[in-house]
Amino acid sequence: MHAAADASQADGLAAMMAEIDELLSVLRMSREDIDLDDLSYQSGLPADRVRALLDGAEVGPENLEERFQQRLVFLRQTRLKPGGKRFTLDEIAAGAGISHGQVGYLLNGERRPGFTVLAGLERFFDVPPGFFTATERQALHRALKPVRESLTHLALLKGKGIHQLALRSGDFHGASTRLGHELRAALETALSQPEPPVEDPEMRELTDTITALPVKSRRRIMPLIQDLLGLVRSDGPEED
Repeated sequence: MHAAADASQADGLAAMMAEIDELLSVLRMSREDIDLDDLSYQSGLPADRVRALLDGAEVGPENLEERFQQRLVFLRQTRLKPGGKRFTLDEIAAGAGISHGQVGYLLNGERRPGFTVLAGLERFFDVPPGFFTATERQALHRALKPVRESLTHLALLKGKGIHQLALRSGDFHGASTRLGHELRAALETALSQPEPPVEDPEMRELTDTITALPVKSRRRIMPLIQDLLGLVRSDGPEED
């Protein structure tokens, strides 16, 4: 078996997509409801490459240095400052703990980063460890996990076989526009339902005992119980 085939089996992407396709089918949705731009943002892969991989495109040998450079450029283009501008080389250098010149060399593909540099850049751009070193399929597999979780939550909230679910209001990360709306609508519906009252075992036992009595016996004791509970006032004079 070829190395590429071994890798495709080991990265779990095919199994992940099988789970997602099944969930989409149950929810009467399709892959078109998955946000490719978000998957691109999370994986570091161009959107057209994400689509190709989802459609089963084969992956050839990947050059590690080219992969790093492409993803570093991608991060600088997509992880912007609050004002919408790119980080300067000096800002990246200071945040990652490297020199201005080294950042330039890395962006131009003229240097090979070490583990310390990789970790510093991942920390600065706030991406998970392994962002630069994951293969395309591994990167997409990781980006798809929130989508699978969102679909699972949506299926559970819509009553597809599970009765209870603890879902935080922020669990919409990685969801497509439609999927995000679906999740919010299902969550609002679930939260609007009144919680069933907690049953008191003693009250349940008392109720069952009274219910099991013959009709005549129930009629005799019900006034006594009502009187004890203050539901019916005695016609006689009150005692001091």
